[in-house]
Amino acid sequence: MSFDPLRLVLLIACWTVILVRIPALRSAEQRLIWFILLLLGGGMLMLQNPVGKLIEHTAVPNLDSLLSSLMAVGVATLLLSLALHVAGKQESRPPWRRPRLLCCGATVAIMIGTFVAVDTLKIPARTRFLPIPGTFTAHTVYWVTYLLYMLVVTAWTGVALLRHLRKTSHPALRLAVLLLAVATAAFLIFLGTRVASLFTTTPLLPTLGKYVSSLHTIGILVGCSLAALLPLWRAVVNIWHGQRLYALWKTLCEAIPHVALQPPRGRIAELLRFTDSRLRLNRMIIEIRDGLLVMREWVTPAQLAAIGPAVEGVPEDRAEAVRTACWLKVALRAKESGHPRAAETLDLVYHGGVDIESELRWLRRIAAAWRSPTVSRLVNALPA
Repeated sequence: MSFDPLRLVLLIACWTVILVRIPALRSAEQRLIWFILLLLGGGMLMLQNPVGKLIEHTAVPNLDSLLSSLMAVGVATLLLSLALHVAGKQESRPPWRRPRLLCCGATVAIMIGTFVAVDTLKIPARTRFLPIPGTFTAHTVYWVTYLLYMLVVTAWTGVALLRHLRKTSHPALRLAVLLLAVATAAFLIFLGTRVASLFTTTPLLPTLGKYVSSLHTIGILVGCSLAALLPLWRAVVNIWHGQRLYALWKTLCEAIPHVALQPPRGRIAELLRFTDSRLRLNRMIIEIRDGLLVMREWVTPAQLAAIGPAVEGVPEDRAEAVRTACWLKVALRAKESGHPRAAETLDLVYHGGVDIESELRWLRRIAAAWRSPTVSRLVNALPA
């Protein structure tokens, strides 16, 4: 793949994530990632030929180089803020009083001021807005300021990311942090080529810098996209679990309305409910558990004894879930028939998880058994 098509693919991918993850602006941590992608996407936009031609019509030479560099400063600063945030560094001071943000503002001001001086004084520049070696002008100040700030911030970010990498256990987040660390290391190499370019005119350095900067762009894009899309993926997984529990949950809530915080709605209506997917799933887990505790009051010792032999042929890993689904169907049938509560409340809800995740796995097994023809056949064979 040639360079321009690759840039276009990266640009499309970046702006797709930006648009899809606009809701991330509501979260402090996700907001940082979103703005990193926004500035990265803006920088990549500067490299597209149509945008370059549009900027040429402004009659300001090398304006695209200034804008790209300012966006790079923004990406580096936000990436450092993100690295410090995930590492647990709490910021007590407001943004306008944080030293690194003040340094960022000073860097941007110096870069803009020296750029205007270069344009006003018509100081000659090489390709990629590089200064002429052996001279010291406003152009040199521009590059020294930019490179000094970027080297310090990028190195700081790399150290923070590597330290956090050892503490990250989630596979997707670990990969994201690793990619950001690799991108940071690649950018340090790129900055090294730019430092060397201040003293030599060899064309090898800009070419090497172009490829290394592409590695940096890909690492930042993929790493931030993984982190940005992870909440969306988690929401999809939560919705999937909720849909697998839906039939069991709805039946229990309709049979015992007081266990439900809100009356159950249709499957599609529940799917389209604009609430936090994790909160909704946790609520379903709690309400199913409460429903099981209530429904056991309609199971008699004789019915439970009849269920035991009926599930003897069920594989051991499914037996307890099938037994639970069976007594629950028996209890629902008894309640619907108007039978009174059993004289003795049996201890039937002792299985389950020690935390929300293990409880979810247990209820998923019950829900799967609840829907199975095996359980319906076993319950129909039992005396009413």
